[in-house]
Amino acid sequence: MIQSDAETEEAAGSVLIVDDSRVSGRKLSMAVRALGHTAEIAGNGRQAMQMLAAKRFDVVLLDIVMPEMDGYAVLVEMKKDEALRDIPVIVVSSLEDEIGSVARAIELGAEDFLPKDFEPTILKARMNASLARKRLRDRELAYFRDMERLTEAAQIIERGAFRPSELDVDRVVARDDPLGRLAMVFRGLAEDIYEREKRFDLTVRTLRGTLLVLAAGCIFGLGPALGRMAAQHEIPALGLVVWANTFGAVLCLAVSITRHGIPRITLRDLGFFLFWAIVLGCLYQLFTVIIARHVEASLISLVGSTRGFMVFLLAALLSLERPSLRRFLGLGLGFSAIAVVLLQGGGDVDAEFFWLVAAVVLPFLLSLHTLIMAWRPESVDATAAVGIMLGLAAVLMAPLAVAEGALFLPAAAPGMREVIVLVLGASSAVALVLALRLVSMAGPVFASQMAYSQTLAGIAWGMLLLGEQLSALAWGALALVIASFWLVEPRRATDDFKVTLRMNRNKMR
Repeated sequence: MIQSDAETEEAAGSVLIVDDSRVSGRKLSMAVRALGHTAEIAGNGRQAMQMLAAKRFDVVLLDIVMPEMDGYAVLVEMKKDEALRDIPVIVVSSLEDEIGSVARAIELGAEDFLPKDFEPTILKARMNASLARKRLRDRELAYFRDMERLTEAAQIIERGAFRPSELDVDRVVARDDPLGRLAMVFRGLAEDIYEREKRFDLTVRTLRGTLLVLAAGCIFGLGPALGRMAAQHEIPALGLVVWANTFGAVLCLAVSITRHGIPRITLRDLGFFLFWAIVLGCLYQLFTVIIARHVEASLISLVGSTRGFMVFLLAALLSLERPSLRRFLGLGLGFSAIAVVLLQGGGDVDAEFFWLVAAVVLPFLLSLHTLIMAWRPESVDATAAVGIMLGLAAVLMAPLAVAEGALFLPAAAPGMREVIVLVLGASSAVALVLALRLVSMAGPVFASQMAYSQTLAGIAWGMLLLGEQLSALAWGALALVIASFWLVEPRRATDDFKVTLRMNRNKMR
């Protein structure tokens, strides 16, 4: 905001008086204070430079002849310092005796001169003129700084990726002039673009997440059916899991090394992979195969649909994601759709109660697995991470399989046993890679909806591989499951989200 001339003249200033004469210095100080300004006295040039470095002054009243460091040296040092060069300096001299000295001082950058036997009106006029020039220069410098800040903000956007907080134009917006209004419009447009891109990013991640949920769930749904088939062919559960994990690990690591080179993990990363391997590669894989020997695949799938609620509650308790009524309704819609399908005609309700209770362990382990994936080391890509986890799981379970006499050797001529091993290993690896990417992109709560697509897929695979039939009701339930994805929504972009703009410079010219 620009001040009027009257306001400028009346505004108080901070004055530094540099004079080795106590009498002259005190006389100047009393006169300056009588005009309403503040004044401090330096006894020589060196002390003056120290005071100028420590405190902001608006005007300097400078004597020329002083010990240690004279007025000329003070002027030279001030003009070399970017922070001091714009402070107006009024040389105090005896006009008749030191006219040559005054001329030299003005050549070195002094603004004006004042005779030692000054009149108060002359002091007031020259002080006001110097203060007016100083404040005008301060406003000019502030304008140039703010213009430079606005230009830098435009360059940040032009480079292609930005967050509104990086623009840092709040100080410019506070100006009450055309530049401030320009900055306000600029910031408003940038924030509108940012919010629009965040909404677009959410829509894209919802679509991608839906596809990943369906793909990963369909592949995961193979597990119970393959476990059931393994029981029919009397394949040892421990041996099946060891070989399936081994094949999945080899497949993932081969792909990852080909694309990204050998993965590097730290000791801290190794602890994460060991825990993940125990939860999923060992316990979940083994329990799936064992329980599938006693419980029909469709009933396992029904129990597995509770995974969505388990993840929702665990994520809320661990503060990984914020709970909301909309998400709760979305998860409930998907769960209800699956429950209706299975209550109308799925599963063997006469299965032993013990194995039904045991089947609840599977969605619980998958819930832990979904949350664990949120802490995956970002330095290791998804494919390598799954390969390392499956490899560790195979190593952990191999001694137990040997001790139990369950570690069989693959036949030279591949049969049904080898096919089941390969399909189980490949499907587990692919599904886990998809799930890991899904959790990274959309968050564990959204990813937990794999439980519903996995349930439907489990029914479908059971019907295809075990002779059952998929009803029209199941297809309707699938539509409800897809609808529930939009209620749950992926995790929203955090403050780290950046908008990327592609600018065509030729069209801008």
